[in-house]
Amino acid sequence: MRSTFSRVAAMLVVLASAGVLVAAAVAGSAGNRSHAKASADYRIGLVLPDLSNLYIAGIRDGAQAQGKKSNAEILVKGTNDAAAQTNAMLAYVGAKVDAIIVDPIDSNAIVTAVKAANKAGVPVIAVQSNVNGGKTATFIAGRENIAGREMAKDAVHFCKGKNPCEIGVIEGIRADQSGAEENRAFLAYIKPHANMKVVGQGETQYDPQKALNLATNLLTAHPGIDYLYAWWDPGGAAAVKAIQSKGKLKQIGVASQNGDCIALGLVLKGEQTVTAAFFPSVIGGGGVTSAIDAIKGKSLPKWTVAPVVGVTTKLANDWLAGKSSPPAALKADILQRLKNAKAGKCS
Repeated sequence: MRSTFSRVAAMLVVLASAGVLVAAAVAGSAGNRSHAKASADYRIGLVLPDLSNLYIAGIRDGAQAQGKKSNAEILVKGTNDAAAQTNAMLAYVGAKVDAIIVDPIDSNAIVTAVKAANKAGVPVIAVQSNVNGGKTATFIAGRENIAGREMAKDAVHFCKGKNPCEIGVIEGIRADQSGAEENRAFLAYIKPHANMKVVGQGETQYDPQKALNLATNLLTAHPGIDYLYAWWDPGGAAAVKAIQSKGKLKQIGVASQNGDCIALGLVLKGEQTVTAAFFPSVIGGGGVTSAIDAIKGKSLPKWTVAPVVGVTTKLANDWLAGKSSPPAALKADILQRLKNAKAGKCS
């Protein structure tokens, strides 16, 4: 990174909007406590990718925590199968839930279910990945293009002085809108740097074992590879494992997205160079307050921006040591995550 100051300064543009989302979630919680006493419970269906992903589990946890505060029952389905997500949404519509929150694994495949919810008058809130058809009340997510750029900045820094600097890309699911947007931003940022060359990539369906196989194959086919960029944190962890098996730990840069506990632990040890940290509990909690607002007929913004912070090895260790401070709106959250990661308390 060019400097801690420049990186934190770059984050503040997003965090200004993110602060609004955090404040709204807190305010919604306070307001809904009195409303809940006078009305029936809300039933909200939550459709997510695989819950074994710590980041996705964080969205669920944030939604459930806000649900308790808002007198709402949160029904949860998590799967990386596009058809199963569609079926889950249709089942929620059939069960006459009050609203549905969805993070689609395939932004096109989910449209049929979104339109069914629209027809039934069930508000739909999209989180993390948007949908490519039908009507949503709002879309809540961190800016994927900012996440892509944060990781690309790390790659450019790592590749400085290396010519060529060979890069491998560990993709998730290409139909996933959020991953594809992040990837476009990463590739666009590194494009002007003539020394940087993508030598291989592959789709893994967000399967960590497939990511490990791909990373191993990339390292074998390109023994001089300098940097592995994964679309999501378990893919990044798989890349680190593959690098370790080749005896090149800390010699190859690794970037991934989400900022889960395992990724932050790898970053703290210098085995991974950056994770673009999102704040899933904010997204999940904001999804519930937005769903309740939509149920009440309130108008919502087309896009509600959630925070994204690039966390490098130096930045993470400086924050824990008190040498510098994270953005105020996110300080408690990211410091607690870093402390858990350092202690190995990842669940």
